[in-house]
Amino acid sequence: MFLLYELLLVLALLVALPYFLVTGVLRGKYLANFPERMGFYRTPAAPHDLWIHAVSVGETIAARPVVDEILRRRPATSIVFTTTTLTGQAQARRLFPDATITYFPFDFAMSVKRFLAHHAPRAFATMETEIWPNVTRLARARGLRLVLANGRISDRSFPRYRAMRPVVARVLRKYERILAREETDRERFIAIGAPAEAVETTGNVKFDYLPDERPLEIAPQLEQLIAGRKVLVLASTMPGEDELLLLHVERFAREHDAFVIIAPRKPERFELVAALLPVGTVRRSALAVGRSSFLLLDSIGELARIYRYATAAFIGGSLLPGVGGHNPIEAAAVGVPVSFGPHMSNFREIAEIFLRQGAAEEVRSAEEVMAFAARMFEDARPMGERGRKVVEQNRGAAARTAARIVELLA
Repeated sequence: MFLLYELLLVLALLVALPYFLVTGVLRGKYLANFPERMGFYRTPAAPHDLWIHAVSVGETIAARPVVDEILRRRPATSIVFTTTTLTGQAQARRLFPDATITYFPFDFAMSVKRFLAHHAPRAFATMETEIWPNVTRLARARGLRLVLANGRISDRSFPRYRAMRPVVARVLRKYERILAREETDRERFIAIGAPAEAVETTGNVKFDYLPDERPLEIAPQLEQLIAGRKVLVLASTMPGEDELLLLHVERFAREHDAFVIIAPRKPERFELVAALLPVGTVRRSALAVGRSSFLLLDSIGELARIYRYATAAFIGGSLLPGVGGHNPIEAAAVGVPVSFGPHMSNFREIAEIFLRQGAAEEVRSAEEVMAFAARMFEDARPMGERGRKVVEQNRGAAARTAARIVELLA
């Protein structure tokens, strides 16, 4: 089975290689980290206690309270932290300055073996549901103890995993612990072949997010730009959403004397979104103080601290199908009323809790986003306080997760 999988990986790489080369040249992606992903490193080899993997920015932020709790319980723990994306790398370097930060290896057997030999971890914790057959098989063969943390099986991926149950089950059986976000996820892991005795519900570590109190580098200029106005943040927007929302922002800003911050999710969309914005929009990358009602946040890692200026927020990736939503907790944790679209399958439990407690509002169009913001501009406090309370009441998963991981290091 694993030989066939390796052959399929090689074929997939050959098919995708032209895309990677073109994108690497045009956008500066992929080529710079290719050696690390193949398992070649410039740093000296060194052993580590724990390998933690988080795909991108959201998973990296979610890992922070888990890492903090691990280090509180076991201060001498040495960590190698991997991500898949460039933005995840940048976030990890900011959050974990004492850890070794590198890229997750491609799942070729030789790449994984080189990674394991170079970093020599004793245990492996993967955040959410990153199930890679060779990483799992070879790590276990080397003697690593494995845990899948904050595990979830989305509505969209569950049928695919179930169809591949014979293969997926062989991989999942190598994990000593599978820590599911909620009961639905626990049942789904068992349904696709995980041993029932290995799977437990520990809650969602994203609720353990603590706001970053450090001031923004651009705080003085931003406050001058806002000039006492109420602020709408359009956060983590995705293709199709920008085009819908930005048809309405100019009128909204004029009618409500508002300041609007647009934060596209993906850096490669910064230029495209800039072209859609009204004339006079200020860009974070070329900040200039003047009279404007719009800021394009074309930077990485600042959105969470931008929320402290918001009167209301829309969380993107949710208005149109295909993405599954993004995390509303960062905004709610600082008392910002949040709205999101109907497509929140990646944050199903979180969305349900917020809606059930009246701590968020579901919107189905760009017009409804603007209507929500207008109501919050009238009185944001009640919903903002309910959102903050929801976050506080659901904390605790990070401590439970960290305890299970530390057990594996005993």
